[in-house]
Amino acid sequence: MTAPPTNNALRGILYMLLAVAVWSTMLVLIKSLSTQYTSFEILFIRTMVGLIILAPLFHRTGFSGLKTKRLPLHLARGTFAYFGMLGLFIGIGEIPLSEVISLSFTQPIFIVLLAGLLLGEKLNKVRGLAIAGGFAGVLIVLQPGFTEIGFGAMVVLGGAVCYAVSNICIKKLTATENMVATTAWVNIVMCPLAAIPAFFFWITPSWPDMALLTGVGITGTLGVWFVSKAYQVTEMSAVVPFDFLRLPIVATAGWLWFDESTDIRTVAGAVVIFASTYALARAETRKRG
Repeated sequence: MTAPPTNNALRGILYMLLAVAVWSTMLVLIKSLSTQYTSFEILFIRTMVGLIILAPLFHRTGFSGLKTKRLPLHLARGTFAYFGMLGLFIGIGEIPLSEVISLSFTQPIFIVLLAGLLLGEKLNKVRGLAIAGGFAGVLIVLQPGFTEIGFGAMVVLGGAVCYAVSNICIKKLTATENMVATTAWVNIVMCPLAAIPAFFFWITPSWPDMALLTGVGITGTLGVWFVSKAYQVTEMSAVVPFDFLRLPIVATAGWLWFDESTDIRTVAGAVVIFASTYALARAETRKRG
């Protein structure tokens, strides 16, 4: 018996709230670790933990679950995901958490733009307005011409672009590949990419820090799983608004633990970017319906 639509929406919202909670925790952990460890090392341990978490899923089937005829696309997806995550991790150590979150909300906007350029998907009026609104929000946050655009903001935006390309690869992969295989492959690809630079900048972590680094891997992996479940059980437009809760949560955490302040331009820009993303999600949901 199929669950009523209302129950599906509530389950989706619960999954999204769990994703928000674990992702916010991951950002705080990375921020606290970034003063001592490089983003390469943090990312390497994050991918290793992800592989360990996924390993039991292959206990019964062995490595046959990793068989694929689309290895080049998996490699491309993993490479772009690596640079996307690296940009995010570096940015967390450079700029306030609230600004990181605000700029990371641009990822769906970049997906739509790049899908039009790379996949030939039609950029209709709604998509065009969403893209324009998203970039208007970025301009509000960064205020080019009035303030200098720093390295941290640029790498976060660059990471969002890389994440967008990675998600476009996922869109192509899901036609033939299962979720477990795609999740495993992205970690398999990212692990050596992070391991090489991590080797040259390695700082052996203390046991307490190792626990925090492991926490980054656990929360990062769970966040991907929770948001995937949220999109699986209900419409995206029903759960996307709750993703905005990441901003007040991490802004509060940044204020309490890292003495960071959040200015009005960051909040205003985030609202514009997120409103554009939400309008896009609603339009895409109605179109599929």
